[in-house]
Amino acid sequence: MATTICKLSTLFPILFLLLSTLSQLSAADVEDPYVSRFRSLLALQRNNKNQIPNCGEMMSRSQCLQNPKCRWCRSEALDDMCFIKSEAWRLPQQVFLCD
Repeated sequence: MATTICKLSTLFPILFLLLSTLSQLSAADVEDPYVSRFRSLLALQRNNKNQIPNCGEMMSRSQCLQNPKCRWCRSEALDDMCFIKSEAWRLPQQVFLCD
């Protein structure tokens, strides 16, 4: 009986600490709307800098060559297309000739 009481007396403080920590974490999730808006603006700026260009949407050779991350690839069998530099490098040389 004494060991059960001893176990319970150590279990309750641990549970109390756990529950209080969880409640503090959930209270931290409720942010100031200004801070939330500021963080989302920072995320947009960060994403725009690292965003891979959508070279596949560029329909002309001149548009494609204006972006240093894109390559214009010609083909006799398929339509000429704009690719990201890393994709253009992997294309079969028998089919595509890239600038």
